Amino acid sequence: MYMPEYKKTIFIRFIMSYTILSVVLIGIMGGYWYTQTNGIMEDEIVKDNQNRLNSAKDYIEQTVLKKYEDNLQNKALSIRFIQENFNLNLLLNKSWEGNLSRIASFRQDLDFYRIENEGLSNVTVYFPANNYVVDSSQFYMKTENSEEAAFILKLNRVKPKEWLFRTLADGSQVMTYVIKLPYETPGVPTMGYFFIDVGMEYLQTAAAQMLSSAADRLYIFSPSGQAVLHTGEYDEALGGLLKETIQNRRNGKQITEESEGKAVLSYLEPAHSAHDWTYAMYRPMNSFVLSSEQLKESLFISCGAVVLFGLLMSFFFSKQLYIPVKKLVMQIKGLQSPGSVTLWGNEYAFIGSTFNLLEEKIVNLETQARKNDLKNLLLGVNLEMEVESFIRPDYSYCTVYLNNLEEGSEEFKDHYERMDHSLPSVVVALNEQEAAIIYYIPRAEPEPERVMLADLQQTKSSEQASSFGAAIGTIVNNPEEIADSYQMAKQADRYHFLYGKDSIVAYSSIVELNTAPYLFPYDHFKNALQAGDEDSVNSFLDHFLQTLRESKLQIEAVELALLQLIMQLYQSVIELKLQHFLPHSNIFDELKKDTLAGTVEGIRVLSMQITEHLKYSGNHAHTDLIRTLKNYIEDHLHEDLSLQILSKEVSLAPAYISTLFSEGTKESFTEYVTRLRLEKAADLLRCQPRLSVSAIASQVGYRNPQYFHSKFKTRFGVTPVQYRNSQLAALDSLYLENE
Repeated sequence: MYMPEYKKTIFIRFIMSYTILSVVLIGIMGGYWYTQTNGIMEDEIVKDNQNRLNSAKDYIEQTVLKKYEDNLQNKALSIRFIQENFNLNLLLNKSWEGNLSRIASFRQDLDFYRIENEGLSNVTVYFPANNYVVDSSQFYMKTENSEEAAFILKLNRVKPKEWLFRTLADGSQVMTYVIKLPYETPGVPTMGYFFIDVGMEYLQTAAAQMLSSAADRLYIFSPSGQAVLHTGEYDEALGGLLKETIQNRRNGKQITEESEGKAVLSYLEPAHSAHDWTYAMYRPMNSFVLSSEQLKESLFISCGAVVLFGLLMSFFFSKQLYIPVKKLVMQIKGLQSPGSVTLWGNEYAFIGSTFNLLEEKIVNLETQARKNDLKNLLLGVNLEMEVESFIRPDYSYCTVYLNNLEEGSEEFKDHYERMDHSLPSVVVALNEQEAAIIYYIPRAEPEPERVMLADLQQTKSSEQASSFGAAIGTIVNNPEEIADSYQMAKQADRYHFLYGKDSIVAYSSIVELNTAPYLFPYDHFKNALQAGDEDSVNSFLDHFLQTLRESKLQIEAVELALLQLIMQLYQSVIELKLQHFLPHSNIFDELKKDTLAGTVEGIRVLSMQITEHLKYSGNHAHTDLIRTLKNYIEDHLHEDLSLQILSKEVSLAPAYISTLFSEGTKESFTEYVTRLRLEKAADLLRCQPRLSVSAIASQVGYRNPQYFHSKFKTRFGVTPVQYRNSQLAALDSLYLENE
């Protein structure tokens, strides 16, 4: 009659143990041979799958995709591309206005490139400086007019030289590969983006060639788990099954599906892929026939017979052993209130847990009552409670407030109570990071504060203790005044801002501090800040911090000084119109840190940002610096020149030199060097007719004569040879006229 009340009992476990034993004994041998047969077959299929996955990976990444990568990079780097597409170099720096013929020629070149590379659906170049796009079929005067504007405008956040999967505006799916322009040019900022789109249908057809059967499926997953590529129609159920197999690391495990029977799933770890892709293969086992079906049937019959026999025997013996235990459990259950104890485990665990629970409740109630009494004593509430347990004749009391307990208040309490102390005390855990110590001080003790300080220092220096801050309150004579001592300790705790959060502060030492504020020359700070004088600003802040530490001021005077300093900083920012340097929230709350040193350091960092901005934002001519740069370029015109090389000569950042050069010469660094080299080459062609064109190209810094030939013709409209011939003809004509 009591059995329905229990779900887990010793009686049931007795029966189940015999049943499980019989199943295990009969199943070990038969199951071993059965699984071995299936395991051998699965291992063979898994090995074949791994080989096919490696082949598929190498074919897709090293043959198909690598072909596009190499073609695109060769296209960007080849000499032929530079010669025939000087339009691109021009368009990177110019607007489309006035260059429509160049854009038409460039678009046609992109279309030829798309046709030459089978599988490309589109080739696109984006010019962010002038906000227009050219692809293999269209020219968009504004990027927003392009169907792929959403993707193009985010190219600055796309990692270049990596394949990514995306869906076009027309719903078709492609793999996209992006490079920055100009390509592989050190020190030159990004001026454009060149990307290609490869149709997914083409890639799926290529991947399907690696499969041995139409029923086989190859899936490729990105690091985020997205199916980048798959053969055949995408199957949500199969895709989810492959992801689950990969996540659970069940490579090669046999899986049963209701519709297709058994199959083997294999995958290749992302570490084997250059793109961190995971290759997975699904291979049905319908063509394999297991030869152990008859053995399996006989094993099931034998196992069932043993289980039935064990069940009957275990029921008979278990019933005789279980009846006394059940009666005891029912008696305990009848003595308890409904719902007070939940039966879990078995009957023995239930009996033991009942007694343990009662013991824990008694201990917890006693501990909680003690904690509440101590907290109430500190807070000064419920003063009518009995305080006899806290009274000690001939003893005074003092409260120490502790905060920033890294190890937690309960852990600190356990550690503190294990130590030996010179004064009796009680630790009260207030919350996770705060606690209080109530010291009992003999009234005959001549220096009680020194003794408490030594005890706290000993606690901080012990091996197992962590850092904490402490504030010592006043010494009182009655337990009812412990709340006053606690409040004084809380006031002293504010001075951790001045002395450090791990320091020990006594209330007796702060009452004697000076209340009058210190008058700093804040106008010196303001003038130095507005003048961008970093040394003067740092000097003032060092003096400010040192003075507040040594002047023995009360915390209110220190906070007033900080507020006045921040107001000077705020006024300077307003006058300089640099409000973007200020925090959006309350500036005092934003700059104030846990300590005085941290607060001053925050003010220093903000001040240095302002002076640095003022230092480099002035509109100076920088005549001497530009002259130095020009002289260096002229002297080294035959060598490699770059912004990085110039930056080392004048110890300035390349970006700053580029800006400075553009402002001082009204042309970019590249334009200036190119013009200077070509003008010098023209002089050499006129003055030294015996010098070859290749030698002249080398003397002006061009290592490639063909590239020099293209640049010279772009500037002068004729080739170097034509230019020399025209100059020589002009000299001959002049000579004949003089004759």
